[in-house]
Amino acid sequence: VLPVVDDISGWQAFRYAVSTLWPYRGHESSEFDDPAPHVLSAATNVVFIILAAHVELGRVTRPGTFLRVGVACLLLNLYWLVQLARDGSAGMLQMGYYTWLTAFALIVVSGVLIHRTSRTPTAGTPA
Repeated sequence: VLPVVDDISGWQAFRYAVSTLWPYRGHESSEFDDPAPHVLSAATNVVFIILAAHVELGRVTRPGTFLRVGVACLLLNLYWLVQLARDGSAGMLQMGYYTWLTAFALIVVSGVLIHRTSRTPTAGTPA
C-alpha cells in the first residue's frame, strides 16, 4: 500500500478522513477541521468503485452524468492538495495521494471518451 503522507497508507488516510463518523485510533477531526470535505472525499472511493465497475461492465448508460460525477470526485479530492498547499506543507504528500488522484483523472478521461463515443453514429443508425 502506497504512502499518502509520511508513513500513512491510503487505508489509514481513509480512516482518518471518516474519523468523525467512525473513530480511528483516537484520531478525530479537530475543531478547526471541516469534517464535511473529509467525509465526502472518503466517499469518493465508493463512487470510484461504482464508476469503474460501470466502465468495466460496459453499463455507462448516461455518459454525461458519469462525466459530471467523475469531475466532482476529482475536484473533491483536490481538497487535500489545496489545504496542505495553504499550510505550506503540500510537499508532505507522497506517491499514494498522487496515484489516487491520477486514478480519478483517468476515470474522468474514460468518461470523456465514453461521452464522445456515445455521440458518434454507427453504421445504419441515425445520429
